[in-house]
Amino acid sequence: MSSAEAVSTPPSSDLSASEYQYNYTYVAPLAMAQSVPSSQKPTLVWYGQSVWQILRIAHNTLKWKREEAQRKQAQSNPSTPAPAPAPDEMSVDLTHLGLGTLDLTHMDKLPQPGAEEKGLFGELAQLGEAAKLAGQCALLAERSFKQELGGLMDILKSVVGAIRDKPTGRPGSMQDYFNLFTTLPLPTAARSFEQDATFAWMRVAGFNPLVVRRARASEDTLGLNDAQLSAVLGTGDTVQQALSEGRLYLADYKALAGVINGNFPDGPKYMFAPRALFGLPRGSGPRQLRPLGIRCGQDSSGHPLYTPADGEAWLQAKTAVSTADVTYHEMISHLGHTHLLVEPFVIATHRRLPDDHPVSVLLRPHFEGTLFINNEAQASLIAPGGDVDMLLGGTIQASRAVTVTSLLNDPDFDFTQGMLPRELERRGVMDPSLDYPYRDDALLVWGAIEKWVRAYVGIYYDSDAAVQADAALQAWSAELVSQEGGRVKGFGEDGVAGKLTTVAYLVQAITMLLFTGSAQHAAVNFAQAGVMTFVPLAPGAAYRAAPSSRADASLNPGLDFFPPLDMAAQQLDFLTLLGSLHHTKLGDYPLLWFKDLRVHAALKQFQEELARIGDTIQQRNTSRYEPYPYLVPSAIPQSINI
Repeated sequence: MSSAEAVSTPPSSDLSASEYQYNYTYVAPLAMAQSVPSSQKPTLVWYGQSVWQILRIAHNTLKWKREEAQRKQAQSNPSTPAPAPAPDEMSVDLTHLGLGTLDLTHMDKLPQPGAEEKGLFGELAQLGEAAKLAGQCALLAERSFKQELGGLMDILKSVVGAIRDKPTGRPGSMQDYFNLFTTLPLPTAARSFEQDATFAWMRVAGFNPLVVRRARASEDTLGLNDAQLSAVLGTGDTVQQALSEGRLYLADYKALAGVINGNFPDGPKYMFAPRALFGLPRGSGPRQLRPLGIRCGQDSSGHPLYTPADGEAWLQAKTAVSTADVTYHEMISHLGHTHLLVEPFVIATHRRLPDDHPVSVLLRPHFEGTLFINNEAQASLIAPGGDVDMLLGGTIQASRAVTVTSLLNDPDFDFTQGMLPRELERRGVMDPSLDYPYRDDALLVWGAIEKWVRAYVGIYYDSDAAVQADAALQAWSAELVSQEGGRVKGFGEDGVAGKLTTVAYLVQAITMLLFTGSAQHAAVNFAQAGVMTFVPLAPGAAYRAAPSSRADASLNPGLDFFPPLDMAAQQLDFLTLLGSLHHTKLGDYPLLWFKDLRVHAALKQFQEELARIGDTIQQRNTSRYEPYPYLVPSAIPQSINI
C-alpha cells in the first residue's frame, strides 16, 4: 500500500477535521491517526508526573549500584568495612541535556506533581534539600513539554543511560532479581512467585486476568487422569465429574502459536503457546483455582503433560505459561484491546461529531492523550529495535501480527463481543463459585458507567427515532466501520456493521468506550508496575526452550529460563514508568465541562457510586489472597494517556 493510499482525505465540508486523518501503515492495516494534533498532546503536568517517575527509576538504579558495590566488597574482603559513600554516587550527570548534575539523594522528599500545586512541584522553599532537584525536574519537564528531548522513552533512556555500571550478565541466583529493587516497590506476589496458589491467582487477579475460560470438552482437560486431578482437588474427585460440574478452567494461549522466536538484542529467545488447566475443589461458596496440568504447546503429541508432582519440570512449565501471558498481555489485552481499539473512535469523533454534539461532549475527556501515547508506541515501543522488541520472546514482526489478528481476525473478539458482560459470558466465567477479583470489580465499574451513560444519553435521545434522525451520529457510525475510515470490527447492532438505530445500542457502545479507555486500560496498565516489574513473576521472554521431558528439566537449571539482568532491569524501568503514571480520575470532568445543567444530577450520582465501589473493593481486598487494587475507581484515569 502506497503512502498516498494509506492516508484518507477528510470530508471537504468539514474543515475542522483536517487535523484528523487516517493512516493504515503504522500498524498495518489497522486505522491510526496520521499525526497528533497539537490539542491532543499532553499537558505540562503530565510531563511533570512522567519526569518524576523517571527520576524515581534513576534513583532506584543508583541505589542498586551502591548496594552492588557493597556486596562485591563483602564477597572479596569480608573483614574489610565497606567504604564510605562517595559524595556523588547518588547523582546522575545530565550535562548532555543541559541540566547539569542531578543529586537524587533526596528524591524521596520530592512530591509527585499534581494539578492543584503551585507550579509543578509546589513552593520550592518548602522542599528543603530537595528544592534544587525540584527546580531541575521542573526544567526537565518543561523541555520535554516543548518536545526538545524526544519521546517519553527517549527521556527515560537519556536519564537512566547516563548511569554507569548498570545490571548486566546472567543472574547468579534468584536473589539477583530481588536485588534490583532498592527504592522501587517489590510486588507483593514476588515472595511467593513459585507457589502454585500465586500462579493460579495471576490468572484471575494478575496482570492479564482475561484468558482463563471454562473447560467445555474432554480435549480441554489436556489428558489429565483422575489420580492427577484428585491429588490436587481431593480424594475421590474425577476429571469427568469436575468437567460436568463446571469446575475446570483452561488458560489457552493458542493466539501465540504462530509467533517466531526472536533473538534481539542478545538471544536466542523463546516464546510458547501453552495450555494450562485449573480446577476448583468441591464445596460451596467462592473458591480459588488450583493448577492441575500444563502442556507447553498446542500439540499434545509433542508437549508432555506436566503436573504439580513433576518438580523442576512443573516449575519450568509454569514459567512457560507466565512468559506467554506477558506477550498475550502486552500485544493483545493491552495494546490491541485497549489502545488500538479506542484510537479509531477518537479520530472519527473529531471528524464527524461537532464539538458541541452531546456524544462528542461526553466522549472527548475519555480520549485525552490517547492519540499521543499510541503514536509514541508505534514510533518507538513496538518499532524494530524498540523496548518491546528487546523484552518479548518473539520477533517484533510476529508480535505485531498477533495484535492485528486479535482485532481483525479473532472469531471470539470484536467491539460488541468485547463488551464486558458478553465477554465474561463467552468465557463461561460467571459462576460465583470461581473467586475472580477482576470479574467482580470490573462488573461494578461497568455497571456504574452504564448507569451514567444511560442517564446522559436519555437527556438527548428520548426514542430510537431520535438516534436514527441524528445525521452526525449516523455519519460517525458509518465512518467507524468503513474501510476508508476506522475499520472497527463488530461495531453495530445485530451483527450489521455500522448499524446504529436504537438508544439501547448507543448506550452500550458508549459504555464500552468509556469502560475500555478507563477501567479496562487501568486493569492491564497499572499491573505492569504492580506485578510485571519482577521478572520471575512475568518473564518477557524465555532464554531456553520448554522442557521436552522431566529428565530434560532436571538437567537444566530453571534459572537459565529467565532473562539476563540487563533485560530484567530494563523491564523493571520500562514497566515502572508505564504502570505508575496516574493522570486524571474517572468521573472527574473539567470544571463546567457540561454546560447543560440537566447533566449535573446524573454526574453527581455517578461520582457517588464510584466512591461506594471504591469502598467495596477496598473491603474485598482485606480478605483476598492478594489485594487487587487496579479497579479501585479513584486509581482509574479517565482515558488512555500512558
